[in-house]
Amino acid sequence: MDYLLYIGVMIAIYVILSTSFNLLIGIGGLFALSHAAFYSFGAYSTAILATRYGLAFPLPMLVGILVAASIGALVALPALRISGVYLVIVTLALQFIVVNAYDNGGSLTGGTDGLPGIAPIEIAGIQLSTPGKFLPLAVLMAVFCLWFGWRLVHSPYGRALRAMRENEIAVQAAGKNVVAMKLTIFAVSSGLAAIAGSLFARYFQYVGPQSFGVEETIYILAMVIIGGTGNLWGSALGAALLVALPEGLKYLDMPVDVADKTRLLLYGVLLIVILRFRPEGLIAERGSDRRSLAGVTAIPLTQAAPVRQPDSAATVEGRDLYKAFGGVVAVSGCNIALRAGTVTGLIGPNGAGKTTAFNLLTGFLKPDRGTVLFNGRSVVGLKPYQIVRNGMARSFQDLRLYRRMTVLDNVVVSLPDQSGDSLWAVFMRPAHVRRQDHENTARALGVLEFVGLAHKALERAEDLSYAEEKLLVIARLLATQADVLLFDEPLSGLDPLTLDGLLPVFRKIAAHGKTVCIIEHNLDVIKSLCDVVYFLDEGKTLAVGTPAELMGDPELAARYFK
Repeated sequence: MDYLLYIGVMIAIYVILSTSFNLLIGIGGLFALSHAAFYSFGAYSTAILATRYGLAFPLPMLVGILVAASIGALVALPALRISGVYLVIVTLALQFIVVNAYDNGGSLTGGTDGLPGIAPIEIAGIQLSTPGKFLPLAVLMAVFCLWFGWRLVHSPYGRALRAMRENEIAVQAAGKNVVAMKLTIFAVSSGLAAIAGSLFARYFQYVGPQSFGVEETIYILAMVIIGGTGNLWGSALGAALLVALPEGLKYLDMPVDVADKTRLLLYGVLLIVILRFRPEGLIAERGSDRRSLAGVTAIPLTQAAPVRQPDSAATVEGRDLYKAFGGVVAVSGCNIALRAGTVTGLIGPNGAGKTTAFNLLTGFLKPDRGTVLFNGRSVVGLKPYQIVRNGMARSFQDLRLYRRMTVLDNVVVSLPDQSGDSLWAVFMRPAHVRRQDHENTARALGVLEFVGLAHKALERAEDLSYAEEKLLVIARLLATQADVLLFDEPLSGLDPLTLDGLLPVFRKIAAHGKTVCIIEHNLDVIKSLCDVVYFLDEGKTLAVGTPAELMGDPELAARYFK
């Protein structure tokens, strides 16, 4: 019986580890290989504080959480600039450094011998020194970690994390602070892993470096992948399966000399079968549930009062913008002014610098020379998310949709001023966050109705047609509630019938006070939609005027309109 209870304790510990790891790699999309190191911080903090200083439960665990979360936030710093295989290498290096530090830590860590003699947890005079007594606490902590992770994932913060996983640049363009998101999710994942480490130390009453090597990280990763990345219930199932399966295979009646190898072979075959027929994991990630729209009434998209001031002061100005990449000059002496109530077009041959100009205006690139003014104030040096929050947002030529998220979630992510983007609010003000999120869902539905996509709200973005994807890009940009909207080729590749349906949307946006600028190659669109057109070539503004004026210019006609 004690053996089964022991298995239960180990399942609970690995549920915590797989859940915390899934938050980082499955939800946040930050693939790191140092999770066993954070696991060890909880274990060693508990061991040192319990054996050297006699601190009682739960103080060593709390210290371990703080230590792991702090180091996790520091480890997140490289993730601000690197990702993919480079982040894997950096975190893998941390994993080896930590284990080596334990091996050579002398009396503090016990070196290769580890730290024995850790006192068991004592609650109300009862020592949790047996599997049966320890299991309830282990299960309670696993349930707490699952609940914590579930609340995080099903909050606006969790939705923003999934969006960051799908496309980091698009999240910045939606006004999200990616730096803060990476720091917090690394800290949260690391802190939760430390809980498992503290339980491990108290249960076995011993910690040693051999328990926290890179093999342990791979073991936890396998639980996440087999259970299902992006689904915390999958993490729990993966942990239970990978802990219990090897133990269950021990009951197969085999000759002693072949038992271990045969069990290992069967174990591997079962894992391969699972991954072959369920590559997304045993429990795949799900989008928004249809019940989430029950009782939600769309709030119509509200616009400012109709305005038409083509001769007023510019809302956005780019003055003498210059940007070079090495020896290649992308933009040189570019001047542009965008006004409220006006649709401005940027045209020119491929490589003329149109998208680079957008990047300079919205903070994705910093000009080498020149300045960008928004309502008369310079925004040079501001982060892209800060510029969005000030009221200027842009789309991308390659769409950058959150393809595994629903159409509705794509739009809700872009709504500004969401209190649920703060972890503090998620856990300290849950009722307020729920009310606001319900209202934001209604607002997002209103935006989707405005562009004609409300009937697709609960479908994944990857299942939309190309024309519908274009509509979703427009909806996401409108959801930012920015006063200035920059569209990078929003109508390219669409058939004439679809264009006829979309052009009025842009006119309606501008007629209600928005400042609209589009990059477009379709001259019919330029003629029917734009009030003012800038012609760019070789990074310079060569001509400015109405579509008719530019198309009537003999030199431009020969260079571009022929």
